[in-house]
Amino acid sequence: MKIENDDIYDLIAKSFSGEITGEESVNLNTWKLEDKLNLLEYNDLKEIWKNSSRLAMTSQIDLPKSLGTTRKKAGIDRHQIKWLPVFAQIAAVLIMAVLLSALYNLFLVSKPSGINDAIVYQQVKASYGTQSRVGLADGTVVYLNSGSTLRFPNSFNGAKTRNVELTGEGHFEVAKNSEQPFIVDIHKIQIKVLGTTFNVDAYPNNSSLTIALIEGSIQLQQKTNNEISDLMEMKPNQVAFYNQSENTLMRKTEKDLNKYTAWTDGKIVLSNDPINTVIDKLENWYNVDIELADKKLDKYRFTGTFIDEPLEQVLSILNLTSQMEYKVIPAKKLNDNSYSKRRIILKSK
Repeated sequence: MKIENDDIYDLIAKSFSGEITGEESVNLNTWKLEDKLNLLEYNDLKEIWKNSSRLAMTSQIDLPKSLGTTRKKAGIDRHQIKWLPVFAQIAAVLIMAVLLSALYNLFLVSKPSGINDAIVYQQVKASYGTQSRVGLADGTVVYLNSGSTLRFPNSFNGAKTRNVELTGEGHFEVAKNSEQPFIVDIHKIQIKVLGTTFNVDAYPNNSSLTIALIEGSIQLQQKTNNEISDLMEMKPNQVAFYNQSENTLMRKTEKDLNKYTAWTDGKIVLSNDPINTVIDKLENWYNVDIELADKKLDKYRFTGTFIDEPLEQVLSILNLTSQMEYKVIPAKKLNDNSYSKRRIILKSK
C-alpha cells in the first residue's frame, strides 16, 4: 500500500498516542522500511516525543497537520537532507516538542484514570512453499520460512524487553537497543539478544531446535517455574542444537552456515545430512507427511541444492543418487470437506 505524504504523520501521531490500529501499524512499518531516511525521521520524532512531557499545552490542535507544517518549515525532506543553521534547528525541535506535548495531553493525560492501553498483538504466517518478510516497530526484520508463524506486539514502547514468539523457522536481523533486549520465545527455550543476525529452526515436529548465529552474540535461556536461567552464550559461526524430548543442548562451530540460511533465497540445501534431517526439511517446506519405512536408510547421507523444485523432482533426484525409493499417496478429502496431507513413504531399493 502506497502511503501519501500527508497521511504518514497521522499514523506517526497515532503510534505515539497508542491509538493506531493493527492495519495502520503494518502500513507505518512498511513506510519505515522503504527508506532508511524514513526510519531516521521516525526515530527523531520519537526521541522528541519522549522528552516532550516536560512541556504542557492544554489547547487542542490538529497534530498530524501541524507535524507536516512544521516539517516543511524546518526544511526536513526524507529524500534530500537539508542542514539547517543551529538556531533554526533548535527552533524546529522546540516547535516539535510543543506539538507532541499537546498530543500527549490530548490523548494520554485526558484519559480517565485506571484505563490502561492494552497491548495489541499481530500474527503473520508464511504460506507453505513460500517465505515472508516482516518488519517490526523497532526496525528489526524477520524472514519466515514455509508454514512458520511470528507473533509480535504492535509496539515495544514502555516494555523492558522486546518479546516475540516464533513457531517454525525464522531469520532475524535484530535492531540494536542495549536498554531493551530482544527476546525470541521458541517454546521450551528463549533467545536473548541486543542486536545481531541469526537463524532459528523451531518447527514443532522437528526432533531438535537449531539456532545458527551469523553475527553478534546471543544468550540461550530456559524458563522453569516462572524463573529464567542462562543455558549458553553463542558466538558467530556457532550452531546450537536443543533436543526437545531429552532436554539436552549442544553446540558446534561451522565455517559455512549457508545450509542454515539458504532458504531465505528460496533454496533447500542438504550438506551430508542424515535421512531424518531430509525428512524434516521436506515435510516443512512442502507440507507433507513422510514415513520412513526402512531403517536401512539411516546409514545414508544426502547432499544437494534445490531451487523451486516440485517435491516429486526432489525425490527423484534423491532416488537417483542413493538406494532410496519412494511412494506418493495423494491427499484425501475428509468429512469436513478439507483435505489430508499427501503422504510419502520412503524405503530402500
